[in-house]
Amino acid sequence: MKLDPQFAAAIQEIEATRGIPRERIVDALRQGFEAAYEKNFGSADNLEVEVDLRSGVIEAFLSKTVVEEVSDELAEISVSQAREIEEGAEVGDSIGFEADMTSLGNLAIHTFKQKLKSLIKDAERDKVIRLYGDRIFELINCTVLFVERGDVYVETPDKVEGIIPYKEQIPRERLNPGQRVKCLLIEVRNVRKAPMLVFSRTHADLLRELMKNEVPEVREGNIEIVAISRDPGYRSKVAVRSKLSELDPVGSCIGSRGIRITAISHDVNDEKIDLVLWKEDPFEFIAEALSPAKVMSVEIFEEERKGIVVVPDDQISLAIGKGWRNVKLASKLTRYFLDVKSQSEMAEIGGEIPREDDASDYIDDDESDYIDEPEEIAGKHAVAELADAEEASGDSADAGETVEADADSAEADDEEAGE
Repeated sequence: MKLDPQFAAAIQEIEATRGIPRERIVDALRQGFEAAYEKNFGSADNLEVEVDLRSGVIEAFLSKTVVEEVSDELAEISVSQAREIEEGAEVGDSIGFEADMTSLGNLAIHTFKQKLKSLIKDAERDKVIRLYGDRIFELINCTVLFVERGDVYVETPDKVEGIIPYKEQIPRERLNPGQRVKCLLIEVRNVRKAPMLVFSRTHADLLRELMKNEVPEVREGNIEIVAISRDPGYRSKVAVRSKLSELDPVGSCIGSRGIRITAISHDVNDEKIDLVLWKEDPFEFIAEALSPAKVMSVEIFEEERKGIVVVPDDQISLAIGKGWRNVKLASKLTRYFLDVKSQSEMAEIGGEIPREDDASDYIDDDESDYIDEPEEIAGKHAVAELADAEEASGDSADAGETVEADADSAEADDEEAGE
């Protein structure tokens, strides 16, 4: 039986575009013809189908046992009929001859098509599970196919279709057909039609994978990403630490002239990314997490997982951020509920806070924030302090003389009273 050229071309296209092995397609055709033959004749146990996709020929052979008296026409053949096909046939021999596939009815052809579709879907399902079943939370480069009802449909390099649901999309980001986009695989959804790959552009681990891809030190394990808090499309905070004492984790992630962090930000729709140096001390870590604001003091309540943070009056808006975004991201990063208060606000409620001019009270390990005082100014400050001390000493002496004079006057009065 010669296949239609269009049908043969369609099979080759399935192999090329969907990545289904040719053996699976041949097996699907074979099982499809067996199902069609069984549908039409009642049994296909003695049917053998050979498929040659290159030549586009499908051949079916029936094997029947030679018997003296036929009781099953589908499986047996008489001696006289067998000798017409093959001379010298004897009882018990097996005779093979070509089956007439053109006699299959429309119902049988329909059964063949359904069986073929089912087997192709099973092959696609196995392919998807094989390729992506163990790649959950892995970064995959996809191409946008189309947008439908808010969901974005994409295609992987292996020609497997996936979806970015609306809730997993970055707000205000518009993806157009043909656009290349980096996504995080979060689920292989096993639906009835075919497995569906579900991607995310908002998951925190997307930043982790992007940093592994862009920063060699992270990929090699010399820099560890400890925690990530993210407000997709707006701002993120990433806590990093180095496993090598000589390696600066923040500077390495930023890169020369910010080239690394800029590339990562561009991949997430120009989202702002704050790199935070991770500290074991929660006081210092909270102060780092609230950057770029300067922190004056931190009071932690471990049982409530809460921290009261005091900042200078001119830093309160910077610490809180637009729409409370900075303090929310810092709370998520440190896993403490942070209550940020200004210096004047703490003074009103009677809280003890360090003086604003005392630089040593700021919780900040960045040495670049401390500027050495010029010697001339330092000398003036020393002279002023000495003068203040002498003046205070003079005031003390005067006070002592006054007390002594008052004592003498009181003694004289007592003597006069005695006389």
